[in-house]
Amino acid sequence: MKLQHLTGNTYAIATDTSSIGLYLFDDQHCLLIDSGANRTQGQELYKLIKQKGLIVHAIFNTHSHSDHCGGNHYIQSNSNCDIYASEFETAFIQQPILLPYTLYGAYPLKLLQSKFFYPQASRVSNVIREGCMPIKGQVFEVLELGGHTPGHLGIRTPDDVFFAGDSLISETLLQANPFLYLADPHQQMLTLKKIKEANFTCLYPSHGGLAADIPALIKANYEMMMDILQLLLQIIAVPRSREEIMDEVITRQVLPINRNHYFRLWASVSAFLAYLCNNSQATVSINHNHLLFCVK
Repeated sequence: MKLQHLTGNTYAIATDTSSIGLYLFDDQHCLLIDSGANRTQGQELYKLIKQKGLIVHAIFNTHSHSDHCGGNHYIQSNSNCDIYASEFETAFIQQPILLPYTLYGAYPLKLLQSKFFYPQASRVSNVIREGCMPIKGQVFEVLELGGHTPGHLGIRTPDDVFFAGDSLISETLLQANPFLYLADPHQQMLTLKKIKEANFTCLYPSHGGLAADIPALIKANYEMMMDILQLLLQIIAVPRSREEIMDEVITRQVLPINRNHYFRLWASVSAFLAYLCNNSQATVSINHNHLLFCVK
């Protein structure tokens, strides 16, 4: 891990899973934006901060996926720092069994109770919403960016650097894995519109680093959503079960797949299918004991 200076008092720290933001206050305290993927990354991050002579004042979690809050427990246990999160994500951060539970739809398989899906619980001290948020005399702007998760947040530092979490995915990663993980495509469309209208000058997604061309990045994410919806409409031109739809998506998109990938993809495909049904573009029925999706 290495501190990368962005501008003013705002820094980023790249890891092998995602990036972490850091805002440095004048008294050597700092605000972390996310905390790494697991206890090991939390330890490395905390060691780096201590080596720099810094003190963790708080962690701002963009959302509750383990690669963003997996270091919470270790850092909070050692620093007694505050943790900021939205109301929805707070439930998952404090009760992490909910993460694999929602993927599986019931008490999860053991393979879903790994650190990839199941971070250690931490205590959220400040439940926050969209708006201005003062911390130690500095004002940060919080935006609600639901879609990737329902309670996803982004934060703009006093240096006008916007940490977007997973609300946007880099074009390189979209090309490598052409299927977005979304909990709610409708929310995501509103989020992309909000980011576009905010007209940020410096935007830092958690995956892919500093955005070189923000309008192009928003466009790429929007087009990926539209491509996925069109793909699903093609697949369900004839009635198909979710298992059949999954097989078609994996085959047509040439997606890498293992058991963990499968459950994440299953959840995202389900979200897109719900979007199509809820917007009267598709319908669901039972035929010979099978739940089938089909265009209307």
